[in-house]
Amino acid sequence: MIGEEKLAIGDKKSVIGEEKLAIDDKKSAIDMIKSAIEQQKYNEPSKVNILKVYHEIEKNQIFGTKEIKEILDCSPSTARAVMTKLRDMKVINGKGKGKYVFIG
Repeated sequence: MIGEEKLAIGDKKSVIGEEKLAIDDKKSAIDMIKSAIEQQKYNEPSKVNILKVYHEIEKNQIFGTKEIKEILDCSPSTARAVMTKLRDMKVINGKGKGKYVFIG
């Protein structure tokens, strides 16, 4: 019984450790995005839109201008402009024609 309790506690510690790593990964990824944005000369609405897209898209989720358009409730040209900025900042990788995934 005591051995089983120790295993259960060890499992819980392992899960908590994994959650902390995931949170740290998310923090470093958001720091990377914020740093990339600050290095650009984008206006405030553009910065807000980029961060909003980043927060809405899941890690490893493939997305394109269609998803950006839905997230921002904007025109196709605005969605394309945001996508161009993401590419220029080098925070996304291509995953096929017009499809991308965030780095990190």
